[in-house]
Amino acid sequence: MSFVQPLTAQQRSLLGDVSQFYQLPTLRPGLLNPVLRFGLLADPQYADIEADHEKNRYYRHALHKLPPIIGQLNQQPLDFVVTLGDLVDRHWGDYAALLPIYQRLQHPHAVVMGNHDALSLVDRLADVPLPKSYYSFRLPGWRFVVYDGNDISLYCSGAERQQAEAMLAELVTNQQPQAQPWNGGVGSQQWQWIEQQLQQAQASDERVIVFGHYPLAPHTTHILWNGPQLAALFCRYRVRACFAGHDHRGGYARIGDTEFFTLQGLLDGAEAAPFAVVEMIGDVLKVTGYGGEISR
Repeated sequence: MSFVQPLTAQQRSLLGDVSQFYQLPTLRPGLLNPVLRFGLLADPQYADIEADHEKNRYYRHALHKLPPIIGQLNQQPLDFVVTLGDLVDRHWGDYAALLPIYQRLQHPHAVVMGNHDALSLVDRLADVPLPKSYYSFRLPGWRFVVYDGNDISLYCSGAERQQAEAMLAELVTNQQPQAQPWNGGVGSQQWQWIEQQLQQAQASDERVIVFGHYPLAPHTTHILWNGPQLAALFCRYRVRACFAGHDHRGGYARIGDTEFFTLQGLLDGAEAAPFAVVEMIGDVLKVTGYGGEISR
């Protein structure tokens, strides 16, 4: 498995060490445990700026919240860890403060790029297109699909930016709650790739788990622009679960046989440091929450 659209030489040069977030997790050859186990965290959203007490956002606190979370994850037998987006809030240079912390993580690490990541990267890349970050990886009996909600968004340029403006305008006209400029959508090329992944998994008798930044359900102001349609696709193929961030309040929905989980954001609260460990025991999915995250 690989990134569908790897970084160009120019993108890689401009992004430097941040390029590592556009690489696949280096997985062990098989499951570490008799059951699948992985860790999740969302929205550290670090910035070297003062806290916004009114909105309960503590930008600098990621630097002291992340190390104990990574320490606790390192103590558990996990197959991998996923950060569900928004590592930084607005400045590309702020990744430099997070990279040494993430280097302490001893498990394979898969990264989802969020809307605030896109904002910071666009500033760094200037006239160079925003990289695509949808990809898949596999373990025996499992396929993991990561979708890119910045694919068609206001962070894009050229024809993709025009497509995003048209998509947003239609949602506004139809009074859809997700008609917000900070959201984004999945484009036709990525959509086709996602359906191919689901078909291949079905043919290989693999169960599927999906990760993204923008939630797909329940239907709120924070979901992917075309989240209801993508949720319907995943339900049609009986995807086991979808995990997302973006909506710092967290959330949960079940549609048919597919469960949709939204993790709480690390940014919110001076001390709260939510994260989770997910286990698949037979057909039972168990989420153990830490630091205020809900166990399900």
